[in-house]
Amino acid sequence: MHGRILFLLVLPCVVAFSSLGIFLIEGHGDSAYSSLFNSLWWTVVTFTTVGYGDMYPVTVEGKVFGIWVLCLGVLINSIVISFVSNWFFALKSSRAQGLKEVNLDDHILVCSDSPVFIYSVLSENKSFVEGHKAVIVTPLERHPLLGSKFETVPWVHGDAYVIDVLKKASAQDGKIAYVSFEDDADTVMAVMQLEVLSPGGVIQTMARYRIQDFRNHLMNVGCDYAIKTYDVYVPLMVQSSISQGAPVWIREIILTLSNTPTIRSKDLHESFVDRTWLEYIAEVKTKAGEMPLGLINPEGKLQVNPSADTRLAAKSRVLSMVPHRAGSRGDTLGEGQSFMGFEDIGSEGHIVVCSDEASFIGRILIELELAKVPGKIVVLSKLDPFRDKIGHPRVEWIQAKSYSDYGLEKANAANARIAFIDHERDSHTLMAVLRLETITQGKIFSVASYREPGFDERLLGVGCDYCINVDELIAPILYQNAIHHGIGNLIEQIISHQPQSESLSVVKLSDKWNERTWIKTVLKLKERFGILPVGLITENGAKMLTNPDPEVVVKPTDSLIFIARTGLNIDLPIFENI
Repeated sequence: MHGRILFLLVLPCVVAFSSLGIFLIEGHGDSAYSSLFNSLWWTVVTFTTVGYGDMYPVTVEGKVFGIWVLCLGVLINSIVISFVSNWFFALKSSRAQGLKEVNLDDHILVCSDSPVFIYSVLSENKSFVEGHKAVIVTPLERHPLLGSKFETVPWVHGDAYVIDVLKKASAQDGKIAYVSFEDDADTVMAVMQLEVLSPGGVIQTMARYRIQDFRNHLMNVGCDYAIKTYDVYVPLMVQSSISQGAPVWIREIILTLSNTPTIRSKDLHESFVDRTWLEYIAEVKTKAGEMPLGLINPEGKLQVNPSADTRLAAKSRVLSMVPHRAGSRGDTLGEGQSFMGFEDIGSEGHIVVCSDEASFIGRILIELELAKVPGKIVVLSKLDPFRDKIGHPRVEWIQAKSYSDYGLEKANAANARIAFIDHERDSHTLMAVLRLETITQGKIFSVASYREPGFDERLLGVGCDYCINVDELIAPILYQNAIHHGIGNLIEQIISHQPQSESLSVVKLSDKWNERTWIKTVLKLKERFGILPVGLITENGAKMLTNPDPEVVVKPTDSLIFIARTGLNIDLPIFENI
């Protein structure tokens, strides 16, 4: 790069010198070189070795100078040709680099055919990238991140389920492998080969998959943690309509942002052994600002929101929210984060699901059932109705384009209160949101997913109430779970409403609420009802405290974000009479 810049600076100087030189030597009387423009013309023709013969030096001095210019022109031509050749063959040379062996140890491998996934994983693993401890394994024909800040990360071209390809990436000496392919079978094969190649299965394999059946396959071949795309963003879409603010809280603690708390896993200090979970919460929150969320017992079993009287055993590990800066005990009122998706949702009307993706439709119908979201559900899709939904008392299936005026009219979308929109093409999602907001005059609560980075601005611009990137949280969850075991399982549990599990909810306090500090609120609700407050929404939904300071005062009309047993009958009197 520096050579090219130097050449571009030197070239005009050489041309100017040659033009001026021949002008001074030959430019006398009626000579053809009597004007600077003619001298420039001769220089360019000579440099390019075209040699029209219309102008040539006649003096000895001029001929000697012309020989020098001609030789210089040949040299410049060779440099230009080399630059052009390098540019034309950059892709081929990039592929050739992908065939080279990469010698590393204690590094991460990113095995994928998705540039978006690869970029997201590398963005999370900054320490490995900066320490030159990362390698990409991909079947793509060229480096998947050319032109990005990660284009210098070494890569190996080939299928990640081929042992020889993995050996080129030094997989046998790797520390963590992130695996995701369009075909889940390739993901399973790659994980299996990584585990076989790693001595004693030392490498941690973190995988993403799309089809439900493949979770068992991944676990059977030794995968350390696997997450399904639809199991992340679909529950959060439902959460946005029933527990507004909960998806934003999840995003705040998962993404590694500079001004938000993060979840960390650490060994239980011996001073807390045989003490209760409630005592542990009281002490660590008051002194260090840490908010305990889950407990991993010595056998490795995760308990999210253990009961208040749970006795802590030696060799346990605790998953806690940790303040974003040293010395902090949590978010103060001045550190609240603004967020979207806190709107009044009417109680009248049905639910519309607009999608042509079978996996999305199946997952959201399950989640709506688990969350006990009331109302009739109208599915608008070009797909054939699911067999188990034909004649279903609560589900009506309209077979039509899920973003068309005709389909929305058939689904009576004008009278719907909530709409969930998901398409493989973001343009279809945009049209569905635009038409829904238009026909309902903005009254519908529209929740949409998108795939292209930055597309949320367009969706919000046409009136979408809440939107989520389908891939945004996958890489952070995989990264967090690799560094702090158990975080992935904790997140998956609290965002869904699976029976006999702990899930995230939000409740708005009434004016009967008795003001008290955050720490007193936490301890009271945990001790009496098993409810664990984890976040606070203040100022009528305008600000969120992801991990409130113990001394923050909880006031009437604030909203509590909390974790509680799924199906627990929670109503406002519980929060008004403590």
